[in-house]
Amino acid sequence: MTKPPKKTHKTGADTHHKNAHRPGESRGPFTLGKVSPIVKGVQAIAGGAREEQDTKVTSVDAPLRGPDASHLTLDADRLSIPESASGRILHDELVGHGLKRNDDLSTLLTGLLTDLPIFVCVLNQRHTLEYANSRFAYFEGVNAAYKHQKNFDALFPVGLSERIDDLVVSDDYEQAQGVDICIKHKDKVMHTYHVVKLRRFLTGEQPWHIVVGVDVTAHYQAKHALLDHQSRLDYMIYHDPLTGLANRALFYDQISKVLTRAQHEDDNFALLLVDIDRFKNINDSLGHDAGDVLLKMVANILSEELRDTDSVARLGGDEFVVVLERVHSVANVEQIATRILQKLALPVSLRGHEITSTASIGICFYPRDGDSIDALLKHADIAMYRAKCAGKNRYEFFLNDMQSSLVDSLLLENELRRAIIQQEMHLHYQPQIDIRTGRIIGLEALVRWQHKERGMISPMDFIPLAEDTGLIGALGEWVLNHACERFQAWLMAGLNFGKIAVNLSAKQFRMERFEQTVVKALTHTHLAPQYLELEITESSAMENAEEAINMLNCLNQLGLSLAIDDFGTGYSSLAYLRRFPINKLKIDRSFVNDINEDGEDAAIAKSIIDLAHNLKLEVLAEGVEQLDQAHWLLARGCMQVQGFYYSKPLSEEQLLDLVNSEKAVRDSLGIRLVL
Repeated sequence: MTKPPKKTHKTGADTHHKNAHRPGESRGPFTLGKVSPIVKGVQAIAGGAREEQDTKVTSVDAPLRGPDASHLTLDADRLSIPESASGRILHDELVGHGLKRNDDLSTLLTGLLTDLPIFVCVLNQRHTLEYANSRFAYFEGVNAAYKHQKNFDALFPVGLSERIDDLVVSDDYEQAQGVDICIKHKDKVMHTYHVVKLRRFLTGEQPWHIVVGVDVTAHYQAKHALLDHQSRLDYMIYHDPLTGLANRALFYDQISKVLTRAQHEDDNFALLLVDIDRFKNINDSLGHDAGDVLLKMVANILSEELRDTDSVARLGGDEFVVVLERVHSVANVEQIATRILQKLALPVSLRGHEITSTASIGICFYPRDGDSIDALLKHADIAMYRAKCAGKNRYEFFLNDMQSSLVDSLLLENELRRAIIQQEMHLHYQPQIDIRTGRIIGLEALVRWQHKERGMISPMDFIPLAEDTGLIGALGEWVLNHACERFQAWLMAGLNFGKIAVNLSAKQFRMERFEQTVVKALTHTHLAPQYLELEITESSAMENAEEAINMLNCLNQLGLSLAIDDFGTGYSSLAYLRRFPINKLKIDRSFVNDINEDGEDAAIAKSIIDLAHNLKLEVLAEGVEQLDQAHWLLARGCMQVQGFYYSKPLSEEQLLDLVNSEKAVRDSLGIRLVL
């Protein structure tokens, strides 16, 4: 086998390479451009102007490697150091570091081109491979003998050389239109290279081509990591972190697009505002962790029940909004709302407790109920509020008269606040009677609001309003203080009505340190505890039974009496009922109305009477309006009643008139009505 001719190495400052640049020839420097910090380092060493002058030759046997040789002129497979200001600077730098002019420089450049993550190959004017550095040896599918071949295709895995051939040739690396290609290395790791094709006129009129590929894998990885981080950041900005649903910001963006589409297509859509009923009670009783679990469950239910074209978002707290596009009828929306309510009402397990949670839904339509996002949300909120006032666990459609009703409600709220502060409220008192003797054994204090302009306002209107607006605390405290004050005044005047009974709302009963409010009222009015009876409804007591037991125990230790009001309308557990330190059960009036005609009502009333006797509790029937009702109750062992048959609720003036009339008899034991 014939050996290739041995390359000669000429040294000395006056020795010229045969292909060295000659004056007048058109030839540009070998410029790869600034593609990485490594390139900048090479440029910093080689610095100086690019000058086209005669060059001295230093041959390099090893393959050429390097991202930038902007001050090195390539002639075939040899490198020339320009005999110029920049060349002298490079020479001085190298010699200053103890390197010889030729051999040491060749070694330096060889190592540099071997270590950099760049591939370089040179094709002559006949498109024959003249040079390739050692980077190609890393490529999977490339034979180790590529250096001894003249075939350009052998440098790359199958199919890649054609893509590189198609590149547009450029005279300037910076301006070159490169392409990013993926090449698998022999270690099975995929690398990305940015590849350009440059043109240089080295000999004759036909150009040589230089193909340069810079490994930009790390850049791509950093770019993808940045994009991934940006994606996660965008998700966090526009999604609720707890449920993963769209948040308020994203909802406004989404519904803006829905609104635009509906306007352009003359279409409609429905907006549903979903609010969990009594969510605060769950948070307060089971903790915020349990509340978070419930919110996630609600989010999942809403997502599962909607169509692909619909959207759902969490606006905050326990409030969700649903947008139903392209609805064809009110019935379709009703079906979806009903299905959502049914799913939300199913029992769920929270921290070991089986909880039944419900929701209220307000519904409005575009464009019927509003032509802007804010108007639709406002009207859906009004409808949702109406659903809650109507008993919760239901949906309501927005109606125009709801808005005027809401305005009235807002005005009433301000007036109620002023009435409490200015003590415009009044108490009425309904006597409680011992059927056997006709003696008044107690008075139930009932708050009344005599509005200056509206007249008498029903407690059914302003008590729920006080609870919703947070005024119930101030109102309840006023009722308690005023009732204790008046009862103490009557005692001091020689009038003993037995006890003064005060109703507690559910929110008032659950207020923190409510027992201190009671102590304060008794202390301030000097009323002995045995004259005070507090009534709570059955549903209030069972809403959070354990907390109710703790509060009832605190109140019981004060020495006052406790009664369960409206008994039979809730869902009492006998196990809990035995633990309640109560003194009396009050049969709800709904079981008394038809007690002589309705067998079921009579059976329930008789059961409550028997239950009270078995638990050694007093029992009182409300709503007695006829004598035969009183006879029926007395025959079954219910000795205490109150109702219109004996007396309607009376103002203080009317009560005193009754006591001083011929219908009442006063003695040492108290006051007895003449029936």
